[in-house]
Amino acid sequence: MRLTSVSAVLRGRRLPYQPPLFHWSLALLIGAALSLTGAAAWIVAISALVSALFAWSSATRSDVIGSVRWPVTLLLMTPALIGIGYWRAEQTMLPPAGLATADFTGQSVRLAGRVADEPQVHGAGMRLLLHARSIELADERRAIDARVQLFLPDAPEVALGDPVRVEAILTPVRDAGPVRDAGTDLRAYLDWLERRGIAASGLASPGGLVVIGERKLGWPRSWAADARHALNESLRAALPPPLSGIAQGMITGRRDAIDSELRSSLNDTSLSHLIVISGSNLTLLTSLVMVATGWALGRRGAALLAIAAALSYGALIGPDPPVQRAMWMAIVFAAAHLFGRGASALYAVVATAALMTTLQPSLLLDLSFQLTLAGTLGIVVLMPSVSLDFLSGRGGAGGVLRDAALVTLVASLATLPLIVLHFERAALIGILANFLVAPLFSWMLLGSAATALIGIVSEITAHALAWALAWLPLRWLALVAEQGGQLPGAGEEIRGFRHAHLLIVYGIILLASARPHRERIQRWYRSRADTPHRSPGRYNIGLIPELRSHLMLLALVGLAAATAAALWLSVAAETERRLQVHFIDVGQGDAALIVTPQRQTILIDTGEQSDALLAALRRYMPANARRIDLLVVTHPQSDHVEALWPLLDHYDIQAALVSTYLEETTLGQRVRGLLDDRAIPTATAHPGERYTFPGELELVLDVLWPPASGLPDSYLSDPNATSIVIRARYGAASLLLTGDINVEQELDLVREPCPGSIAPCKLQADVLKVAHQGSRNSSASLFLDAVAPTLAVISAGVDNLHGHPHAEVLDSLTRVGTETLVTSEHGDITIATDGRTLSVRTER
Repeated sequence: MRLTSVSAVLRGRRLPYQPPLFHWSLALLIGAALSLTGAAAWIVAISALVSALFAWSSATRSDVIGSVRWPVTLLLMTPALIGIGYWRAEQTMLPPAGLATADFTGQSVRLAGRVADEPQVHGAGMRLLLHARSIELADERRAIDARVQLFLPDAPEVALGDPVRVEAILTPVRDAGPVRDAGTDLRAYLDWLERRGIAASGLASPGGLVVIGERKLGWPRSWAADARHALNESLRAALPPPLSGIAQGMITGRRDAIDSELRSSLNDTSLSHLIVISGSNLTLLTSLVMVATGWALGRRGAALLAIAAALSYGALIGPDPPVQRAMWMAIVFAAAHLFGRGASALYAVVATAALMTTLQPSLLLDLSFQLTLAGTLGIVVLMPSVSLDFLSGRGGAGGVLRDAALVTLVASLATLPLIVLHFERAALIGILANFLVAPLFSWMLLGSAATALIGIVSEITAHALAWALAWLPLRWLALVAEQGGQLPGAGEEIRGFRHAHLLIVYGIILLASARPHRERIQRWYRSRADTPHRSPGRYNIGLIPELRSHLMLLALVGLAAATAAALWLSVAAETERRLQVHFIDVGQGDAALIVTPQRQTILIDTGEQSDALLAALRRYMPANARRIDLLVVTHPQSDHVEALWPLLDHYDIQAALVSTYLEETTLGQRVRGLLDDRAIPTATAHPGERYTFPGELELVLDVLWPPASGLPDSYLSDPNATSIVIRARYGAASLLLTGDINVEQELDLVREPCPGSIAPCKLQADVLKVAHQGSRNSSASLFLDAVAPTLAVISAGVDNLHGHPHAEVLDSLTRVGTETLVTSEHGDITIATDGRTLSVRTER
């Protein structure tokens, strides 16, 4: 039977979408948006008129209902629903936060409650979300029910669900008084906290948090927390930094596993959206599951599996509202296909967004919800225009790869305008970067998930398979981010992009996709009516077949290029045959990394700037290395050891060497407890002991200080005086590493007999790491004469409060003919030696 019009096909059948549902949902969303943005009355009137005319036009062109009553109903209902959405938003604006009326701004208070989210380590500190139940100010105590975002300058041992008491200075997110005028960034941050339902932001006192009871979590949250921990540990064991951090961000939503340098590069190239748990990523996960399994399970089987994946993922990540909203949006998207209404997914998603907004209108101001909606609608609206077999299961292996790449690219482009609007920054190189990386996103996501799951069962198997499953695509992502971040157009500031521009951009996208989308629906129905047994959808609609083939070819080329680049990086790099010593610029503190030609690694101190330390380790550690053979903690002061906590989250320490007097301070006791908790074999340094690292030339570390006993009380009361001093020898080259010893200890080393000998210790060294950041309390002239270094390295911070290095120390080094390099001026300082000669390279 030939059909002469679409009307004949559709008459007596249900439309693949429901125009009333779409118009009513859109009207509610428009009304809420107008209210929340404070639109003027004339804008509200024009919006209602345009929406009503659009509804009338759509209804009069429908072939399903011939009565004029339906267009009239839509014409009247649309502005009415805009009014309802407007009223609902006005009535349900965020109520004053529970702490907003308390008179405590700028004062120290005591809060008691439970940790409401996974703690996030940031540098040497920690960010903590507390569900507070009581607040104390002076002698007044009051019950409250509020969520408080806290920053702790230290990183105590605390976990989700722990009951805690903490002292902090709080700033309410509402009615913050003069604080609100401190700057645009602070106001934006407080507004963001308010939209997350957080009542106050605060800075906790150092050591001010105490766990006051047993952890209590319901079994679902407890299971999810244990599962996240197991998956994170599995990825950390199977993949080297920073790739393990990227994988953890993708799989479990961990936000503190990536060092700041790589995170900045990802932001500058608009690739950071790929490594965080977001609404668009959950929709991507759902789409990828359906694309990958449709050929085997069919449309409905794939949709059921996708719904199960979204539910499981949402349960794993936890009850964070943005994740839960994204989960339900992804489920609605999959359910539309489950019930045979894939063409109506657009309207199902819009209706779900309208329902969520009706229940909580402030969602429209939430960036995570906006990104969720934009990413989902981008896939729903644009994918049918560029891939006729999208989610049909009939594209074969090539179609799966093509659609997986296109889904990621489409979602990325759909969310880009919102990112520009909110952050006023965009990577002009971002489109190219996303084009290079997006085709491999499904490989990254699913490969990382597979690696994590395999690692739970067998760490050895996961380590063996991780190279193919996850290392290759993740290394490609890191490479594109690092190299792209150095190019012009990375992280450019864009001013003047407003809501009007946003609407214009999305309007153009909708206009460009409307006709191909409509034609696809019409021809799909024709194919069902004319040839029921014919595979539908293979028509020249949207992109022409040649362009589709080109996209597929480019995706495969990108895959091949990623593999080739990763292989080249892993095997073609020049093998370093010299010992390398990297003095890392960690500000006002010390950290030095020794790397032998046999890939053995020794880290001497960590400094307190964990971001700087981790970024440097990523540069200087052997490729794919995740273990440090020996950690030396010279003495327990924060500028030498504070970054140990985040270090242990990224690297495996095989052994530690500490001072006999480590536990004389509270910080030293914390260090000892941390090493014991991680079951790290720990030895105490004694003068005369020797540690060797075999190779073509042997690296020898001789411990010179401190003695195990007999020190005066003045020494024992000063952690600097008990710093470990090590002389390293590699062939004929030598380095003296002095911690923070003072003049008195330097003179003891010169005058007192070396353990096991009647003569003083041999101090001569080609390179001297100057003690105590170049303080005048060290570097005695007699000591410098005994060492007679050719090169001296001072690790000091820019414009530090102590004025290090002091001029008299620099003069003394010049007097003995020593060239001096300072990290505050030169950045990281690298010394390489083949055992005979030295070469020096500086970062600046």
